[in-house]
Amino acid sequence: MRDLIGKLEVVDDDTASALRVIDHFDRLVDERASTAAVVRAAAALAGSPAGLHDAARGLAKRFAADGRALAGETDGGWHHAPVPGQPGSWLWLERTGDDGPLDALILERAARALQALSTGAPDPSTSGLVRIACDPDATDADRRDAVARLDLAGPAGPAGPAGPVTVVLSSSTNLRATLSSTVGDLVVALLPGTPTIPDGIRAGAAVAPDPLQLPAALEQARTALRLASDVGGLAPAVVRYDDLGALAVIAERISAAEAARVGDVRRLEELLAGHPWVVDTLHAVLDQPSLRQSAAMLHVHHSTLQERLTWLSAQLGYSPIKGRGRQRASVAVLLWRVAHGPDTEDV
Repeated sequence: MRDLIGKLEVVDDDTASALRVIDHFDRLVDERASTAAVVRAAAALAGSPAGLHDAARGLAKRFAADGRALAGETDGGWHHAPVPGQPGSWLWLERTGDDGPLDALILERAARALQALSTGAPDPSTSGLVRIACDPDATDADRRDAVARLDLAGPAGPAGPAGPVTVVLSSSTNLRATLSSTVGDLVVALLPGTPTIPDGIRAGAAVAPDPLQLPAALEQARTALRLASDVGGLAPAVVRYDDLGALAVIAERISAAEAARVGDVRRLEELLAGHPWVVDTLHAVLDQPSLRQSAAMLHVHHSTLQERLTWLSAQLGYSPIKGRGRQRASVAVLLWRVAHGPDTEDV
């Protein structure tokens, strides 16, 4: 191969360059090189950053053309190539402008090298299959395969009717389930049917009517989690997306940073600094049909609650229990929860 490349460089440099790419990845396979070495080779040969999304392990590897490791996974719409035999995994080149003349070949040979190097590797773990099933970028075929392996395809098998699956997303490691994995810093669990969500965790939940809709349900569970309260608080620690209705739009459209900049939210933060009961009191009076029931929820005397509301009205500049003031307080508390919840850009 190397002799042929040398001869072709004299008469056909493009062909020689293509053969050089093929030879480079063939040698990596012969040497049983690491996954990182293959991605680094793709970056070096292309002269641009390259990356690998490993679905089974739920991680990404990116390297610059000089071999330096780069942080994170990008979503820049780069040219992708699937890795054969590794459902939901793919390579990409972060090329700005037009594709290079060898980009397609580099991706194809790198993907084939990764396939060859993984020959004999075990099938994806349950955790890996959960990630593939929930990955919005996985192919339909890979998702169907993962769903079938997880036995979520219904009693009649992969071709039969599929039942609903509840997706539960939590920051708590106490979330235990047979079908679970991690998404960033969060734990995701798949609970077939209409299960009872475990107590003692802060979580968001959403239902996928069909297991092939798990990626959409995961995003809905992420939205619900942003509005969940801490365990032991007065507000629900487990929030179901289907219960939010129009409120979901606020959590979906507004980031934590944007919510924190709202004047009414900043005022709540100022009041909380010296009066930690402020948000719980507002939640109680907004949640309960009467002030006596609100006081019982707070475990305070009715007169104590009246004193708190008088003070709050003066501090807020409006009554949180009357007319538009009640609506304003409800939105302020909702935005306060968004400001204190995990941001969609961070998880």
